[in-house]
Amino acid sequence: MKKIIIFTDKYPYGRAETFLEAEMKYFCDSFEQIIIFPFQKDDCETIRITPGNVIVREPLFRNIKRKRIELLYKGIFNTSKIKIFLQEGFRSQVWKSPSKFRIWLTHFLMIRAIMSFIRKRELIRLFNETDLLFFNWGLRWSQILPFLPEDIKPKIVVRFHGSDLYENLNSDYIPWRKEQIKRISSLIAVSEAGKNYISIKYGVPQHKIFLARIGTSDYGLNPFSKTDTIRIVSCSNIVPVKRVDLIVKILKYLKIKTEWIHFGSGPLRKKVVALTKEVPGHITCQIRGEVNRGELMEFYRNISVDLFINVSCSEGVPVSVMEALSFGIPVIATNAGGTPEIVSEKNGIVIPIEFNPETVAENIERLINSDNYSNLRKGARKTWEEKCREEKLYPYFIEYLKNL
Repeated sequence: MKKIIIFTDKYPYGRAETFLEAEMKYFCDSFEQIIIFPFQKDDCETIRITPGNVIVREPLFRNIKRKRIELLYKGIFNTSKIKIFLQEGFRSQVWKSPSKFRIWLTHFLMIRAIMSFIRKRELIRLFNETDLLFFNWGLRWSQILPFLPEDIKPKIVVRFHGSDLYENLNSDYIPWRKEQIKRISSLIAVSEAGKNYISIKYGVPQHKIFLARIGTSDYGLNPFSKTDTIRIVSCSNIVPVKRVDLIVKILKYLKIKTEWIHFGSGPLRKKVVALTKEVPGHITCQIRGEVNRGELMEFYRNISVDLFINVSCSEGVPVSVMEALSFGIPVIATNAGGTPEIVSEKNGIVIPIEFNPETVAENIERLINSDNYSNLRKGARKTWEEKCREEKLYPYFIEYLKNL
């Protein structure tokens, strides 16, 4: 197989989709040419370096600060047919629910904008000169699939994670999801939980769903040293699904001296910062904001960390947790998506999605003071070696794609 087109959200722009940075070298070793179509630019204008056989095409949305205006303009002012969108709206009775109507309207504008983008640049011809169309997410780019010509030549592969898969995270409504799935040659799930969801929810045969976990690189072990202050780290966008504010609520109940450091930013950052003013004096909080992958790995490689925490209400298999495990850092995380597939009593604690902050604080203190703590650190690294190491996972995945 010689040519593949990869549709991303932002990569290689900005800092999102960090797992693609590691994965890309495996793609480049196996495909003669890789063409990347980002959906949009990031707030950060940085474009990451890509290998020589990678061509990065212009994003669909070029001005992230004016994305809504751009979406409105591109979604309305084009010649795509409107009838099919109105039929979907009436069929789903979107007027009965404000959230459903908002999703329908966004998809109406977005899909028309993508269709116009494809038509103006004569991309169907480019698609048909390609061996494989690989969509990195089950939303955005891949939602154009029901509208592509029936006789399109390349195989179509879509990777589903968490937020782009589970309908309950999208107001129980993803327009044309069943039609989208019918057009996919192979569905990629990053977790067993995701694979089972696809099979049960949409009646997709198991042989059509391929489990391909995302992996992370080896940067060594965390230089742990026990002190009278425990250091807890978290890493995620500060958005509703990640529930970073709940971490602050847990901190309020900790009786031991604690330093919490969070890497990541987002629309709820101000709310989280305000909440940190309410924690007791023996707790210190730092919101470090966005950092690139290299900076984060350097932190883990040089600063002692006692515990990593993730309290998301939904996940695929969180890369942030895999990275912590790779350094031998125990993890406490919610029973969300594929998280329990890598977090267990061997390397930490799995807590319910709906939890009592005081109970979690007690669990943290019990874990930190446990006679088994050093074994949890060893278990963290061992779990990563067995289930998350990229050198084991990515060649297996790429070989599968090549043989489709």
